[in-house]
Amino acid sequence: MQTEIEKPDDTFEATSRKVDTDTIKSGLDTDLPWENDIIARLMNYENRVGLEQMSSPTLQVILSEKRLLGR
Repeated sequence: MQTEIEKPDDTFEATSRKVDTDTIKSGLDTDLPWENDIIARLMNYENRVGLEQMSSPTLQVILSEKRLLGR
């Protein structure tokens, strides 16, 4: 059985999703004033998903993270 070769964009998106998720999870465990910065960053990422035609799983991760933060 052949496996599909992963494209560089797929690798970038998977890495980005993991880093974003890890950041949100670690931030939820602290009372640091990072929330406004991360929300602005997530909004920027959300815009980039559309502009750069990234995958729907990447958009879903960003939207879920925003929901976790109450935005």
